[in-house]
Amino acid sequence: MKNQNNIALTSSELGYLWTGYSINEMSVWYLTIFSEHANDNDIKELFNFAIGIARKLLAKRGEILSQEGYPLPKGFSETDINPTAPLIFTDRFLLSYLLIGARLGLEFHVRSLAYATREDVRKYHSGCVDDAIQLNDRVVELMLNKGVYWRQPTLPAPTAHEKIQKTSYLDGWIGDTRPLNSLEIANLYSILELLLMIETICTGFAQTTSTTDIEEVFLKGGNLAKNQYHALYDLLSNDNLPIPPSHTAELTDSKVRIFSDRIMVCHLAGLFGSLLSQYGFALGSVMKHDLLTTYTALISKAGSFAEKITRLLINKEWLEKVPGAISRE
Repeated sequence: MKNQNNIALTSSELGYLWTGYSINEMSVWYLTIFSEHANDNDIKELFNFAIGIARKLLAKRGEILSQEGYPLPKGFSETDINPTAPLIFTDRFLLSYLLIGARLGLEFHVRSLAYATREDVRKYHSGCVDDAIQLNDRVVELMLNKGVYWRQPTLPAPTAHEKIQKTSYLDGWIGDTRPLNSLEIANLYSILELLLMIETICTGFAQTTSTTDIEEVFLKGGNLAKNQYHALYDLLSNDNLPIPPSHTAELTDSKVRIFSDRIMVCHLAGLFGSLLSQYGFALGSVMKHDLLTTYTALISKAGSFAEKITRLLINKEWLEKVPGAISRE
């Protein structure tokens, strides 16, 4: 039997390996700075654990890609960070940042594994999933122990088995409307928590950049995240459901540059890409017209802003090209 590891990478395997390499490479720089800024030793230790995972995954991704003859993304360097800069985010926000990152990483690794074919690639992505689970568990456990984990609400159990009997279950504008179901609520909260993180990140980045056009991008990104948060806030408020707290109070007044404009804008592009993915996933479970309409409108606005970020990256020649199909023209 032919050795499966000698078979060329599929487009899916290549895409997830290459993109994952870019994500891991950038995350190492952020995790390194945030580890230095953490005041709590438990949080600092957890960030160091995350750094170890990112470096391990990065090395193996680089090995597989190099063996296949693909050039590795250039990424970033020590010139993109300022290790002596004062902290700008508090420990409380740093933990929330790591929690959202662990969740997004877990989702990415699961998809990578689902579309992997070659034996060594499947084995690698399985290990990535295991590492992501460990990180997520440790973050949740630490936040629970420190009393800073925001729990989603519980719901009362129905007294009997129920079936949907009216098509009005799909309505949401007028007439016989219904409360959100548990899956719709779960997806709403995942989007809201990501929006809150984006708003805080944008505010902090705008505060520490000295470039006017880059500052404007972050201010617009923060306002967009804030507006989308309030649009979804109303949907939960109408059903008397609690709202996750904002992180904007977890910012210091430092204006000293911590990261380069390039690495900050690239991070922002990645966050809005994740936001669009979360919206897309949530759409698959929507069964209310008003929620569907709201998501569609918000996706359009987030997508338009994501395109502006991409255009900025291209104009400044900051964006590396993902390997793709060959033009046959």
